[in-house]
Amino acid sequence: MLDHDSAVAPWETPESYYDGPLRAYERYRTKDPVQASSLSAALLSASRLVVRDHDHRFEATCRAVQARSASLVYLTYGTDVIVDRVRPAHHDYLAILLPLHGGLHLRHQGREFDVRAGETAGVTCSRDTMHAEFGAQASVLTLRVDVHATELALGNLLLEPPPTDLRIQAGPVTGPARRSLTGTAELLAASYDGKDPGSPLPPVVMRRIEEQILFTVLLSVNHNYRAALLGEAARPNRRTVREAIDLVWAEEEATWTIPELAGAVGVSVRALELGFRKELGKTPREFVREQRLLRAHEELLHAHSGDGTTVTGVAGRWGFWHAGRFATRYVERFGVRPAMTLRSGASTAVR
Repeated sequence: MLDHDSAVAPWETPESYYDGPLRAYERYRTKDPVQASSLSAALLSASRLVVRDHDHRFEATCRAVQARSASLVYLTYGTDVIVDRVRPAHHDYLAILLPLHGGLHLRHQGREFDVRAGETAGVTCSRDTMHAEFGAQASVLTLRVDVHATELALGNLLLEPPPTDLRIQAGPVTGPARRSLTGTAELLAASYDGKDPGSPLPPVVMRRIEEQILFTVLLSVNHNYRAALLGEAARPNRRTVREAIDLVWAEEEATWTIPELAGAVGVSVRALELGFRKELGKTPREFVREQRLLRAHEELLHAHSGDGTTVTGVAGRWGFWHAGRFATRYVERFGVRPAMTLRSGASTAVR
């Protein structure tokens, strides 16, 4: 890992520009911009590549390695080029651009910023279009991580189900965060550069490297769960708990999962649990199950003879997919079996 922001990795020096990392893992080398654009789409995203002034020095070189949900891609073009991502990638990934030499200018998510070797990294998301201007001497190492794997890692760190509303902020990264990301990319590159290209990394080593990459990314880039990761997320107040209760009461059938409910009121699952315990003395899951049981009871009680209402149908509509467990909880709460409530409600309606 680099010791200070102006330090450079061994391959970041001008004299080693054409060598760079991952020399044994070349995917393509071409002087044809159309071919370079097509080959790049298979590794990154569909894009349009324009060579400024039709410079004859253009030569696209790409090297790449994969470690489970993370990959490392090294790119050079030999001259000034413009790369426009014309549509989102087939799958969601986060790309961290780490220039090894030179720099590039990015326009992404409504922001414009520069990334330069030894100074700045750039965070981008495959969900959005992007405009990138590469300098003539730019060589860039891109650390790419799968968004779904990042969500799973975040859930592991928070000791919660993986969030479905992770939002990562695109933009420049400097200081210690950039050094951490650079160090992680160096680790992955060194792991491959130091071995025989014909033999894969052992699965346990690859898994540990992947974990380090994902955790480093989550702690280094800006996103809506970063405060919670650092233990800074505020507990929900009574108003937040009230909002969650209102959402549950407004259900016309089982709709909200607990992670979705927490996201809707702007807190983590853990924070929502703390708020419910403080205000109601129960967890959100217990509250939701209790309310849905009451709604199922009301529906069975007010059913009309011949309207097609069944216990199984009502239970499923309110999220109770196991008929036996639903019946047990129903008897514990109301003292009768749900079928009896249905029959009594229907007979009352007839009279």
